[in-house]
Amino acid sequence: MGASARCFAGAGCPQAIAFKYATAKARAHVSIPVEFTAEAVAAEAEAASSAGVELFAPFLASGEPYRSLLRHNPWLKPPRNDEALRWGEGAYYDTTVAARHPHWHEETLPRPTRALVQLRRDFARWGYCLIEDGLSHAQCETLRVRVEDQARAERQLGIAHVSAAQQHVWSLINKGDVFPRCMEHDPAAVQAGPLIERFLLDTLGPEWNHFSFLANISFPDCHPQAMHQDQSFLAPFQFEEGPALVNTIYVLQDVDEVNGGTLIVPGSHRSNGKGAEAYGEIKRPINLDAPAGTIMLMDGRVLHGGAVNRSSTLRSIITNSTVKPWVKQQESFLLTVAPEVLARASDKLLHRLGFQATAVRNMVEGFGYAGSGRAADPNGALQHVRRTIAEGSHAWVRELAPNAEGPPSTLQTLQQEIETRRGRSHEALLARIEA
Repeated sequence: MGASARCFAGAGCPQAIAFKYATAKARAHVSIPVEFTAEAVAAEAEAASSAGVELFAPFLASGEPYRSLLRHNPWLKPPRNDEALRWGEGAYYDTTVAARHPHWHEETLPRPTRALVQLRRDFARWGYCLIEDGLSHAQCETLRVRVEDQARAERQLGIAHVSAAQQHVWSLINKGDVFPRCMEHDPAAVQAGPLIERFLLDTLGPEWNHFSFLANISFPDCHPQAMHQDQSFLAPFQFEEGPALVNTIYVLQDVDEVNGGTLIVPGSHRSNGKGAEAYGEIKRPINLDAPAGTIMLMDGRVLHGGAVNRSSTLRSIITNSTVKPWVKQQESFLLTVAPEVLARASDKLLHRLGFQATAVRNMVEGFGYAGSGRAADPNGALQHVRRTIAEGSHAWVRELAPNAEGPPSTLQTLQQEIETRRGRSHEALLARIEA
């Protein structure tokens, strides 16, 4: 008997399954009901809209919050990349620090402090706060030199991410041992780490994830960024109760209006529009004025943007955005993290990078459904899945048939060796279903 004949003698082998479904498809001559054709659906949708029967299309197409911002504040329109910058005409980027700003010099805006109570007050009122000496001098220099060396090397190799406004150095987690330690808020790398950790717990809750971790480098005479919210991924939804994102900004050198201190509109985390509009008229932005080593914590709803660097040197900062765990990450850390970095990662870092699956996020073939979302929970430990995929040894569960022995799968191995919910009670449930 030939190999193919032996295979077809077993009803569960792949060839038999393929033959079975191909035969069934060939015999089926069922036409699709006319109501489900693309043409009919399009016609019905147009008729429903004409009759005023809409769901959420007008809201989703509202363009908020930026439509109302530009309507009431036309000076916020960003310049084109090929457009010369204009000074003395009231453009949003033509500004200064708070102490010299006509709209803000009398306000008591955030200044660097180490007092948590003041940081909380500043953040609640203005949408940002400043940690004094969040980085020691040595820590600041270590980060600045590593960022600048990496950025220069990427430019030389032609792989740099450069726009008219900035150079971005992405995936810092792979580009120096100091960066994963910053993401863990290790005091040896960032001395204000425990304070930042507490602040993120206050603002985002206990299961927040890293959204991105990158360096932003403004070069001489760069263009400004458009003023934006970091949590624009939620637009047009505007959450008034609290942020879904908090940005931690490492100031690596003294910044002001000359070298491009970040543009920010204090208090803009609170909408001031009427009706369906998110914003009405707003005050002009200021440039961030802070010494090297300062760390800024900023509400994801605050209007801000990269400023024009009018100095003759580069200006570097690091931005570490953190988000509620249900937000899709900007940097896909599940794929980005290098194997050697993954192998050294602590349970805490793995959790914050999104390597903990639960029933509502990040499952792989159902693995993670029993996960709690907490650090070190083996029931959602996706690093094991990532390793087998990277090694090329991952075996996916594919099409199966009853009473046939399926090939061994990685899922089966993980369930047996890692999941703590597996045991006699689980086996009893399977037996009960089969009975």
